[in-house]
Amino acid sequence: MDLDYKTEQDKLDMIKHGIEQLMPANKILGIEVVEIKAGYALLRVPFKEDFIGDFIQGRWHGGFLASIADTAGGIAGTTALNSPLDRINTIDMRMDYLHGAVKKDIYAKARIIKNGKTIIKVDVELFQDEREEPVALARCVYSILRNEN
Repeated sequence: MDLDYKTEQDKLDMIKHGIEQLMPANKILGIEVVEIKAGYALLRVPFKEDFIGDFIQGRWHGGFLASIADTAGGIAGTTALNSPLDRINTIDMRMDYLHGAVKKDIYAKARIIKNGKTIIKVDVELFQDEREEPVALARCVYSILRNEN
């Protein structure tokens, strides 16, 4: 395994491939990385009937929304790592559910707000058709173990 990224684009392509193709939970969710750049990620998760939590109103289960937010935040955080051997782990996440998510795709927009030596903080916005009207907001905190090679 190559221990360094050749270019920034190489790093972003590797992250996208790993998220979409190598992580079983993400494959179950159907996560698609729509856009990725330094400190930022935009994901799309196609709606599936299996994601319903409120069968009376037909709303997404909040646990799936939390998983999507954590994944989006982790991807944005991963863009700040320097080596494929660096590690990122969720240590805290706060979710604010603003209103029910209906039977449509979910988008997650994540951006780093603090990139420290051992901690990265990321804000995540989950929305559907209207980007101005998020269904949930998350603040995610990740610990970083940087490879010192």
